[in-house]
Amino acid sequence: MFTPQYVSFGPLHHGKKELQTMEKHKLRYVPAFVNRTGMSLEACIGVIKKHKDRARSCYAAELELTDDEFVKVLLVDSCFIIEAIKRGTAPDIHNQTDYLSSPELILDVLTDMILLENQIPFFLLDDLYSIAFKDTKFLELIIKYFSDMVPIQDLVKLRCNVLERINLGLKPKHFLDLLRTCHLPATLRPQLPNGTAPFVPIPSAAELKEAGIEFKRGSSHCLLDIEYSKGVLEVPLIRADDHTEIVLRNLVALEHCLHPFDSYVIDYIAFMDALIDTSKDVDLLTKNGIVQCLLSDSSAVATLFNNLGMDVRLCSPKYYFHHVSADLNTYYNEPWHKWKATFKRDYCRTPWMIASTVAAIILLVLTFIQAICSLITLFQG
Repeated sequence: MFTPQYVSFGPLHHGKKELQTMEKHKLRYVPAFVNRTGMSLEACIGVIKKHKDRARSCYAAELELTDDEFVKVLLVDSCFIIEAIKRGTAPDIHNQTDYLSSPELILDVLTDMILLENQIPFFLLDDLYSIAFKDTKFLELIIKYFSDMVPIQDLVKLRCNVLERINLGLKPKHFLDLLRTCHLPATLRPQLPNGTAPFVPIPSAAELKEAGIEFKRGSSHCLLDIEYSKGVLEVPLIRADDHTEIVLRNLVALEHCLHPFDSYVIDYIAFMDALIDTSKDVDLLTKNGIVQCLLSDSSAVATLFNNLGMDVRLCSPKYYFHHVSADLNTYYNEPWHKWKATFKRDYCRTPWMIASTVAAIILLVLTFIQAICSLITLFQG
């Protein structure tokens, strides 16, 4: 889940035998990058050398590489990444004979690019790009390239939101950190007076449905923009496919490492794990357009979130979905809502059932009136 399957980036997995096939292709991208930008190879090396000490300090592990070896790894990987992104976001310069012309392989490489143990410092890539292309739009290019990793409907809105947060000081440390920024909700965690908002467990989706809660697909592009109001829970679309678990596990691992007391993805996993208990819950959410199941079946999606939920540690004292969860529980624990939901389910599911129920009620009322009239006549007699 955290180690690359096709291509290594950075020093941590460099040189592994099973990744050597892609090393040959990465080397071919270096002269392509040089030719595209007009930079000399020496100039590219100079940019990397300028940042080598700062870049080395970004890795917690002791690196068994000399400075020259370290610079070479970062040079090849940086040139490959920028060249691949340029080709991936500009169809007019994309070569169909390119090794990365297959959409499946592109997605596999993209997945390796966001693994926690497979990162290159963002400041290094950003500086090399700005010098090579003489512009500062690398961040926007990356957001466009990573759009396949974020289940969104409005890429323009996402770009504006991310750029706004980065302008406020949330500068990404690497690609995975940028991906987390893309997932941050429109409204960040509120400052509570007492400073705490503990995790609140909620019933499963099927149980909430039994109590009369309605489910609706949220319109937001952000997974975490979950809202509840007046018996309706709105949850944005989540696409469950072969890459979903990898992406979420790496985001969770990142928050455990860098954002333990300001977690959002961890809180989302905890909420969804409570909401999804069995395949029955997945079927309900799928029916309402909230889950797009691209796995084998609904049980696989339930297992995905249950396994993710087992591995998260809620460290933040301010659970992001505290108020939503508390409101759901308040509604669920009110007996009247369950009685009303049961009545609607058992007697009002179809027009014929509604008509039959109304007729039965009218008959009951008429029978009651007749009984009253009979009693009045009896007493008068």
